[in-house]
Amino acid sequence: MPVSFKTNPFLNEWNGIAETLTFIPKEVFNAVTSVNKPVINQLRKTLKSLEEKMLAIIESDEKLSRQHKLVTSIPGIGMQTAIYLLIATKGFEAFDNWRQLACYAGVAPFPFQSGTSIRGRTKVHPLADRKLKSLLNMCAMAAVRHDRELKTYYERKAKEGKSKILVINNVRAKLLARVFAVINRETPFVNTYKFAS
Repeated sequence: MPVSFKTNPFLNEWNGIAETLTFIPKEVFNAVTSVNKPVINQLRKTLKSLEEKMLAIIESDEKLSRQHKLVTSIPGIGMQTAIYLLIATKGFEAFDNWRQLACYAGVAPFPFQSGTSIRGRTKVHPLADRKLKSLLNMCAMAAVRHDRELKTYYERKAKEGKSKILVINNVRAKLLARVFAVINRETPFVNTYKFAS
C-alpha cells in the first residue's frame, strides 16, 4: 500500500523526494525510515556541534567576530552565509570589491562572445563557487520577503517583465554590495529606505 503524505509526519522532512515515496510500499518505507532516522539525527547533532565550534573560533578572534556581526546585520543574511563569506573571502582580504566576489560566486553573468560577435545569452562561469551561489540564493529570497527596499525592487522589475531568476540574481549582487559596504565602513547595516519619503 502506498505511503500517504497526510498520515506520515516524518515524510514532511523529505520534500525533495516526497513524490517518489508515494510509490513505495509502507513496509519498505518504514524499514528505510527506521534505518535512516538515527543517522539523520546523528548528522544533525554533528552539524550543530560544528557550527558551535566555528562560532567559537569566530568569537575568539576580534576581527572575525566584528566582521561576522557586521555581515549578519544585513537583512536576509544569516549565520551560515556569514561564516561561509568569511571563509571564502579569507576575512574579506581575498577580494578588493563586491564585483570580484560576485564573479567568484557566479552572480555576475558574462556575454558569450568571440571578438565583436555576441552569440547567445549571457552565462555565469562554470567554475563559480556553487555553494556560495546557493547560499546567496536563499539569502536573496529571504531578503525579498523581509526587506522593504529589495521587495519593492523585486516587484517593480517583475512588473517590467524581467525574468524572476534574473531579478533574484540582481538581488544577490545587491546583497554582496551591502556586505562590502558594511565591511568597508565598519558599521552595521542601516536601512535608509524607511526614511525615504
